[in-house]
Amino acid sequence: MFPAEQRIARAAVALLRGDVAVLRRGSRFVMAAADGVEAGESARRLADPMDALHLGYRSQISVPLWREGRRVGTLAVLGRRERRFNGADIALLRALAGRVDQHLASVH
Repeated sequence: MFPAEQRIARAAVALLRGDVAVLRRGSRFVMAAADGVEAGESARRLADPMDALHLGYRSQISVPLWREGRRVGTLAVLGRRERRFNGADIALLRALAGRVDQHLASVH
């Protein structure tokens, strides 16, 4: 459906060793799950940190998606185990979020 966003979400979940990744851009949601992880929840519910906590996710890292200086969404990686993310994790997720902006610029 959204192949570029799906690839970015899959890369985020794999590189950050999460259980699921959710990319929200406007009203569109894309979710990717790690191999062997059943993600029965909807991407829309997991995009809300309080809903994700209620569903059993104990760690989350997210960064905004920007387009022409405006925030247009978020890219988040969630895990069922408690985990502390570090500066390298944040930098990696920001770099992946930047790929979304590059993709948008190339199609407009």
